[in-house]
Amino acid sequence: MARRNGRFPTKREEIESLPGIGQYIANAIEVFCSNKRRPLLDVNMARVLERYFGPRKLADIRYDPYLQKLAHDVLPRKKIKEFNWAILDFGALVCKARNPACNNCSLAKKCKFP
Repeated sequence: MARRNGRFPTKREEIESLPGIGQYIANAIEVFCSNKRRPLLDVNMARVLERYFGPRKLADIRYDPYLQKLAHDVLPRKKIKEFNWAILDFGALVCKARNPACNNCSLAKKCKFP
């Protein structure tokens, strides 16, 4: 902060250069501080996207080009924060890793999850 005169960086490269800041946190900073159109791609969002659209190509969601593009493509143009919260909550409450609530899921008819 001393080098930046007490100002938080605004450029993506500078944000990611800070200790402990990875892709997810950098996206969250851009979404919540700058209202940028970024997905909060974590295991919950990845699970929802994979079950509905199909599996990723690589094990690590941070580097999987299919999942990264898909996560960005499903974002709406407006209400980015609300959409991210909704999909994260949906993954945690309905499309759970264990015992998903498929019977109560509004996406079940087109979902690829068995």
